[in-house]
Amino acid sequence: MQEIDFVRYLQEVCHLGERTVGSRLANCKRVERYEGDLDEHFENDGLISLIRRLSYSTQDETQSRPAQHAVPISGNVRNGSATLKQAVGLYMRYRLGESGFSEVRRPAPRVESSQRAPGGDWPVWPEADDVDIFQLAAVITPLVKFLQPSIIQRVVDDNSLNRTEWSAELARLGVDPDAYLWEGSPCTFPGVRRYAGSQEIAQFRGKARSAPDRPDNCLSLDDNDYPKHLWAYVFTGKPFRKRGPKGYQLAHLADHKAHNNRWQEEFAVESATDPPQLFGLYTSPTNLAYVPSNFLKPTDFSGTLRTLLLKKAYQLYGNIARLAPPPLVEKIECSPEWQPDNFEWGPCVGSTEHLGDFLQFRAERMLKLIESANRSA
Repeated sequence: MQEIDFVRYLQEVCHLGERTVGSRLANCKRVERYEGDLDEHFENDGLISLIRRLSYSTQDETQSRPAQHAVPISGNVRNGSATLKQAVGLYMRYRLGESGFSEVRRPAPRVESSQRAPGGDWPVWPEADDVDIFQLAAVITPLVKFLQPSIIQRVVDDNSLNRTEWSAELARLGVDPDAYLWEGSPCTFPGVRRYAGSQEIAQFRGKARSAPDRPDNCLSLDDNDYPKHLWAYVFTGKPFRKRGPKGYQLAHLADHKAHNNRWQEEFAVESATDPPQLFGLYTSPTNLAYVPSNFLKPTDFSGTLRTLLLKKAYQLYGNIARLAPPPLVEKIECSPEWQPDNFEWGPCVGSTEHLGDFLQFRAERMLKLIESANRSA
């Protein structure tokens, strides 16, 4: 282990206190005593397999599974393993940026407020590099909230029961059912999508002077309420009423709008067939997670973070739902350090206690949406 530079990294880059630095260093030395030199592990596979062995989940603890690593733990195995994993994760981040980690963060020459940048252009400020984003991800992932897979399973099963009827109604009304109700779809409100563009915003708000009675390829437009109804029922037993959990906002993991959609970056394709429009991802709970409000913008604009969360969704739900319509499938290519298992994640949230009430609510709402669309057809 590169002890001296690692300590500098913890102090100068991570800004950890003296006691914390000493603890993290001691944790890494303890791992080395039983698992071998950390630098050798890094040269072999970037420390990925070691970090995976140090992972010990709540489910592992519930089922009293033995730890996969060789480090003796006195006390709670999950907490002890998590501490060691966190320390080794810090060493991984140090090694990923070791080629002058302090230089990576050296600020660019500052343009004083009284000066103009050459040519009248904006100044060029330093951007976050891969190591910065990795550190940010390590802070965010324990706080991200995904729904329990059992909740998703109930939605998928109910879609299977209603798929034939609802698909026929959508097709009859000129709405592509494949955009919402593909086989294994977890979409909660087929036919509902987010408005896009000034005309649809005006139409949604009732201010459009001239517009079709119903927007293209949907039963109804929405202002980000429909994706929250399932979550609201899970936690409150009632529909969403414009107030969610304090300090959190609901984030979409993959694009669902037609304009500037980034599906080529977020999915792979299993055939040469072009995918349908991805409107069904708008209310699909597998494409949603609650994220702390002060972290929402990084997940909006960092493709790396969004892809990490999407990969976690596939890990949680990929065996019970098809997260995107055919021919889109999970994008497997990913650098080893960005695999979900290399990060700490909080437990999935919610229960199926109020799922019956939600399914009844959405059945009634789907009936109203179809009847309203029939009147305007």
